[in-house]
Amino acid sequence: MKRRGFLARGLWGVGAGLAGAGLSGCRQNVSTGLAPSTSAAFPAALSAEDIHVILSGFSVNLESWWRDIPFERRFDQAATSGFSHAEMWFVDSWNRRAVELKKHIPEGLNMSQIVGDTPALARLDVRAEFIENCKRAIENAQILNSPVVTLTGHQNVDGISQSDALKSYQDHMAAIAPLFEAAKIYAAIEPFNPYNHPGHFIYGHAEALRICQEVDSPFLKLNWDLFHMQRHEGNLIDNFNRGADHVCYVQIADSPDRHQPGTGEIDHRTLIRAIRKHYDGPIGLELFAKDDDAAAALADIINLGAAL
Repeated sequence: MKRRGFLARGLWGVGAGLAGAGLSGCRQNVSTGLAPSTSAAFPAALSAEDIHVILSGFSVNLESWWRDIPFERRFDQAATSGFSHAEMWFVDSWNRRAVELKKHIPEGLNMSQIVGDTPALARLDVRAEFIENCKRAIENAQILNSPVVTLTGHQNVDGISQSDALKSYQDHMAAIAPLFEAAKIYAAIEPFNPYNHPGHFIYGHAEALRICQEVDSPFLKLNWDLFHMQRHEGNLIDNFNRGADHVCYVQIADSPDRHQPGTGEIDHRTLIRAIRKHYDGPIGLELFAKDDDAAAALADIINLGAAL
């Protein structure tokens, strides 16, 4: 069943099918297609299958969701909540071996993205370290069946100008691109925003897109985080349309507080409809539930998906 079919059926709410996830409360605001985080009964119920279809278009971030339970249990929580995709940050920095994490991933839950450790790539003398980190990230991605490894490493370094830092960064990316090409795994550059991540030299899409174009590798692309893009530059749809050919992954969160859609200033329904003209992969939910209410955040995501 296609996600747009929910509107035709008039299934605007989430009821009994979400009782197991603690979502029997929350009522949708039909005028916007989004669900406010308040307790009320739903006018109609979605089945577990309906919910799974809706959530198949999203990937839940296991680091930022369900922070009140041990990380290893969040894989099951994601699957129980109806997700078929999940993403996470660093494997190595948490001292979690990928082979051990793999044991916690239930059947039917797929990893969509992990993050690779990166040194300060403004420096030229970190090439060997970066290559070894990327080899390990590729191995982790292969074990976890993740098609995307996000790379950052664009923090400022004292004494290095922005132009020199960008040149160094591009050279490092060109050096590791063949590793990812051989593995057929995407290396994704993720630009930040200066409000949440001060002290970096890649903000917004322009420089990251230029680097991808210059390196010209089929497996060096962008993790287009729309939360960062909104915070830094806005003009979300037009900018995305210009860079869509170089996107391998998309993430969302509402601005300015990085909570779920419907809690801030972004019109996610219009935005996602535009994104889906170019990108058909899972959309990462790298967000923090408002008031730490994961049940309400999940209801908001489901109602957003039902309105698409």
